[in-house]
Amino acid sequence: MSSSPSSPSPLPLRWALILLAAGVVALLVGVLTFAQMGSWPATLLAALASSGAATSGLHQILGK
Repeated sequence: MSSSPSSPSPLPLRWALILLAAGVVALLVGVLTFAQMGSWPATLLAALASSGAATSGLHQILGK
């Protein structure tokens, strides 16, 4: 008898919190950027950059 492979573990709560917070930060920065500049490319660039920075920063702050 062979054992069936176990299913992959679900997303840990820590990473779920980090990604959720990064999404909120990106949304907030995107809305504020669009309100100020009215440019979609600038909005997307600012939102993506802030999402990456928030993910990296929160990963460092929350630690292991």
